[in-house]
Amino acid sequence: MLVCSKSLSAIQSSIDKARLSLTLLDIGYLDSIAAEDYSKSAYIEMLIENSIIRVQSIYDRALIFTNRILDLGISNETINHNLLVTNENVKKFSLEGKLKAINKVCNDYRLIRNTVIHHDRYTEEQLNQLTLIISADQLSKEAGKGQFMDPDELNAITQAYLGIKKEELGKYLDGIEQKLFDLYDAILPVYNHHKDKLRAK
Repeated sequence: MLVCSKSLSAIQSSIDKARLSLTLLDIGYLDSIAAEDYSKSAYIEMLIENSIIRVQSIYDRALIFTNRILDLGISNETINHNLLVTNENVKKFSLEGKLKAINKVCNDYRLIRNTVIHHDRYTEEQLNQLTLIISADQLSKEAGKGQFMDPDELNAITQAYLGIKKEELGKYLDGIEQKLFDLYDAILPVYNHHKDKLRAK
């Protein structure tokens, strides 16, 4: 039961860290960490990538939790979606549908997450446009021609973009969390069953 408790704590911790990463999508925080050596767009890209990776990691923790609560004995390194949803014990307790529902919600950003982790950087049209503006502003200052754009206007555009991403990823996280609650509801009888077995010993 202790192992189950730890894996449940890991899910909550990953949700908390994902929410924390979303709070960092803010112009005030960006200004506080941005160094002259790097363009602000590199920091924006990093903050968004971090948020996506954090949110996506929640499903991995849910798989581990399911493995632990059912005492399937699968190592964390080899656990994956298909292995669990086809497992007879997972099916016996009708948990495969709950896991599939979480997996489906996670599909929106899975490819982006995998691209960021294994192959490339995060990119999208709006970020590319913002990067172009920030780079033009930085190059103009470096060339001694002053700012390309009014600083307040550039900050407003940057904050608007960060706000859109924060809202978008926040809704995405909310959707995952709702499906997790459905999984918890389905797992509760399994937990109670195991707890009763331990008490009977």
